[in-house]
Amino acid sequence: MTHDINCNYQYTNLHKKLLIIVLLLLLFVTQASTDIYVSGLPLMAREFNVTPAKMNMTITYYVYTQAVLFLIMGPISDLCGRRKTILISLIISIIATFMISEGKQLDQIILLRIVQAIGSASIYIVSRLIIKEVYDKEEILSVTGLFLLGLVLSPALAPVIGAIIIKYLDWRWCFRLIGIISMLLTFSGFFIIQESNHAIDKFRREFMPRKMLRNYLSVLTNWLFIRYLVVVGGTFASFYAFISMSSYMYINEYHISNIYYSYLFTFIALGYLIGNKIMIYLSKRGKSSHYLVLIGVKIAIFVVALTALSIAFRNYTMLFIGLITLSGWLVRLATAFINPPIQVGVIHSFPNQSSYAVGLLSSLQYVFAAFGSWVVGIMPYEPSTNIIATTIIFTCITIIMFCLIKRHELE
Repeated sequence: MTHDINCNYQYTNLHKKLLIIVLLLLLFVTQASTDIYVSGLPLMAREFNVTPAKMNMTITYYVYTQAVLFLIMGPISDLCGRRKTILISLIISIIATFMISEGKQLDQIILLRIVQAIGSASIYIVSRLIIKEVYDKEEILSVTGLFLLGLVLSPALAPVIGAIIIKYLDWRWCFRLIGIISMLLTFSGFFIIQESNHAIDKFRREFMPRKMLRNYLSVLTNWLFIRYLVVVGGTFASFYAFISMSSYMYINEYHISNIYYSYLFTFIALGYLIGNKIMIYLSKRGKSSHYLVLIGVKIAIFVVALTALSIAFRNYTMLFIGLITLSGWLVRLATAFINPPIQVGVIHSFPNQSSYAVGLLSSLQYVFAAFGSWVVGIMPYEPSTNIIATTIIFTCITIIMFCLIKRHELE
């Protein structure tokens, strides 16, 4: 006996295409719930009369919540079904989003951001389990790369949209727009997302909290997993440090307008889009995961050199801003070559523990992200100096750990 009337649904090729589009858009809109208001962080800090470090808690606590939820969203969807988990999580997130738009106290907004993260965590984790169950093995890497485009579409488009909204309305309308779009996509998902977990009863019979903890511990103590994690985690920490501090650098330190800042942010985000396209192209032509990640690491080495070089040109404002912006762009380019192959490598390396491995990797890489956001916020220097320091430190961590991964461990 099954517990979902859709659990035996078979996806057609057309439905597969519609599914990945909906999942991609859902990933985009849930990620945009942060990116859309980054240009307004300095304005919000003034409105609530708080420091940048305090204001950045709306990002840091959101990311930490994602990290915790990533650990349980996979098992929850094992027990309750992928479809139900995603749809209920999105509804909760939508309610929190509209409440944020009416928030009067920063502490209240931070709390609601924690609730809002439920939708993002569900989409990020459960969608990849759906991809694993719906698509053929040879399709998974390219489909995963396509799905993760949502991560680049958000920082490419959302800051521009947000900057325009903030200029002509206010930051609250950023969250109202996210809520409206999320409602429309959730309604579409109700029809397009069908149950792909055919083993709900089996998971329920075999589920034991102690066993779940053992699975997580087994994955966490695996040396290959640790190396995978730190390679990806370094790139996440570097970019989230940039996200958290860039608006203060461009807008406050160098007096660039919100609109022009959003254009620079979009340019940086396009690095991931370009890298993702090249990565998918090379993947379809048989290049190994190790080969793809190696390209990303070589770019990362160049990022460290370029970022260090920018220090010598601090007195030449335009050149300095150009070098820092280019470094940010290259970090995103490198991430596009590193992230999808590592994600797929984890799934293939832990076939019997994939939901635990994916959840743990995603959780801990976002711990890295939140840590990067926190570190860049507490450093007592100018925003540009903080960005330079965190970029070099976290990118070097990625490079060093990749050198410890053998070729056959990432094929």
